[in-house]
Amino acid sequence: MKKPIVFLALLVLLAGCAPAGDAGPSPSSTEPSASSTATPTAGQTASPPTDAQVTWAGTVCSDTTTLKTDIQGLATAAGTGGDSVGTAVSDQMDTISASATALVDTVKSPPDNFGDDPELKAVQDSIDTVDKSLKTLQKSASAVDGTSGAELVDALATLVGDTGTVLSDVAATVQTITKATQDTSSTLGQSFRAAPECADLTS
Repeated sequence: MKKPIVFLALLVLLAGCAPAGDAGPSPSSTEPSASSTATPTAGQTASPPTDAQVTWAGTVCSDTTTLKTDIQGLATAAGTGGDSVGTAVSDQMDTISASATALVDTVKSPPDNFGDDPELKAVQDSIDTVDKSLKTLQKSASAVDGTSGAELVDALATLVGDTGTVLSDVAATVQTITKATQDTSSTLGQSFRAAPECADLTS
């Protein structure tokens, strides 16, 4: 009787996961221009972002959204049941790994002229945390493949816990981005504010 309970727990944890962007308000409608020649508005002390900076910020946000969605997709994979559950989980982890790689590559390669903005390092550090927890999730997902009976129940229970950890870390990344977005005194904050993808992520 434990196996259906584990599947149900996974579905509740992943499919019913609340949006990670509830931690802060959405960017205001008075977004700065992406033009590097624009004049800062009241309250802005840094140079307005360039088009490249806004594009980078938007990619960070869209990559984060994609990763969160892919992780939540483990609910469907783990609910497959039967002998195919291991393959379904493995395939979904391949998708998650690709999304994580794209996000890490983007965050680690920001455009020039962000300076020593501490919020940039905070975003990068939060992605490092997500990447580390994903490695643990990968191990627990691998343990599902080829198991059955009580071992499968235990493996899925571990997968549930590790998935929850990753989703919490992704939520923390969203909070970090939201905090940066609210800082109109930095070029990084203005970049996030000007990117539509970030409004979707943090709303």
